[in-house]
Amino acid sequence: MTDTLTSYRLIAKDLTASLKRKAAEPSVARETAYYEANIGRVKTVDDLLGDQRLYAYAMKAYGLEEMTYAKAFMRKVLEEGAASSASFANRLADDRYTAFAKAFSFGQGVTAKGTDPASFGLPGGAASLSAPKRLADAYDFSGRAETSLLVESRIDAATTQSVTVRLNAKTLAGQVEDLSKVTPAEIAAAVAAQIDASALKGKVQAGLAADGSLFFQTTALTDLGADGLAGGTGLDADTLVNAGGPNRTLTIRNAPLSAADKVAADVGFGTDLGPDALAQTVTQAYLRQSLESEAGDADTGVRLALYFARKAPTLTGAYEILGDAALSQVANTVIGLPATSGAASSEALARRADLIAKKIDIASLKDPAKLDAFVRRFAAIWDAQNNTASAPVLALFTGSGGIDAEMLVKRQAARNGG
Repeated sequence: MTDTLTSYRLIAKDLTASLKRKAAEPSVARETAYYEANIGRVKTVDDLLGDQRLYAYAMKAYGLEEMTYAKAFMRKVLEEGAASSASFANRLADDRYTAFAKAFSFGQGVTAKGTDPASFGLPGGAASLSAPKRLADAYDFSGRAETSLLVESRIDAATTQSVTVRLNAKTLAGQVEDLSKVTPAEIAAAVAAQIDASALKGKVQAGLAADGSLFFQTTALTDLGADGLAGGTGLDADTLVNAGGPNRTLTIRNAPLSAADKVAADVGFGTDLGPDALAQTVTQAYLRQSLESEAGDADTGVRLALYFARKAPTLTGAYEILGDAALSQVANTVIGLPATSGAASSEALARRADLIAKKIDIASLKDPAKLDAFVRRFAAIWDAQNNTASAPVLALFTGSGGIDAEMLVKRQAARNGG
C-alpha cells in the first residue's frame, strides 16, 4: 500500500487536476449537474429540504453528510441563520453549521411593504428601505471591487420588476471624479442613474439618507395602458399607481458578481450571496469533500492531511484547533501530544492551547510553502506511527471526540475579555 506521505503528495502536487478527475467521475458529475441545474430555483428553507438530492449535495459540500437525516435540526440552523451571535448555528461549537447557515441564507436582503392610507383622501405610505449601515467616507473601485445589488419592486398584485445595480470600475468610469475615492454622493447618484435606465424608472428612487446610508423608496407613477400613450380608454386607459399600499413592495438583496475575479464591496447591505449565486462555491466544496473522503477510505492520514491543508489558512488561534477533532489529531501527531477527551478541565485545556501555540506557528500556515512542509511532516510521522488505515476516521470529522464544546466557548470568551 502506498504510504501516507506519498499519497498526499500525489494528490496535493496538482490539486486542480485531482479535483478535475474527481469531477469527471460519473456519479459525481451527475449529482453536480443536478445541483447546478436546480439550485437557482431554491428560494426557501422548504425548497432546499424538500429536494433530497439538492439537500444531500449541500450537506456533503460542508462536511455534514452524517447529519443529512436530521432535517429538523438543520431547519433550525437555516431558519435562525448566522447573522446574530445568538442564533442556533453560532451557539454550536462546530463552525460547519455557521458556514452552512451563511451559504444558504434565505432571509438575505431586506424587504419593505407600502401601507394603506391612514384616512380617506390621503396617500398610502411608500415602501422605503435604508441600508443597515451608513456608507464609508470613500470607496476604491479602481481595481476588482464590485457592488452588485438586485433592486426589486412589486408594482401591483400581478407585476414585479427588478434591476441589477452594479458598481465597478467599468460602470463608474466617467461618472466619478476618482475611481479610487468614490464618495457616498457619487455612489448614490450612480445607483439612481442605473435605476432610471431600467424598467424601474419612475417607480423606485434612490439617494442618501440623512444618516449617510443608501436608501430606496417606491414612487407613484402613471401606467399609460397598453398603447403607452397618455389618455385613451379601455386597455389603453391611463392608471395612477400609488407609491404606497400593500401591493407596493421593495426588496434589496445581493446579486451574483459579474465575474469570478471580482471582490464584493459592501455599501451597507452586506456582501453574502444567496444560494443561486453560490453554485460554483458549493460544487467546489463538494468536490473537495468527495476527494478527501475517498482518500480517507484508503488511508486516514491522507484525509487528515488534506483536511488540515484546507482549513489551516483560516485559523487564527490554538482554540480553533482544539475545537476540531481532525485538526487536533494532526496537531497532536506533530507535537507528540496524546489525544484529549471531552472531559478535559479548563486548566488542562488552557495548558494544551498554550503548548500548541508555542509549538505551531499558526500564522505561518497562511504561507502555502510552510503549510505544505508542515503537512508533509505530519504525514511522515503518521506513517511511522500507523501501520494500517484502521483509525476511527469518521469520529474525527463529525465533531465528536473533541474537547467539550461548552467549555471551549467559555474559555474562548474569557480569553477575549467576554
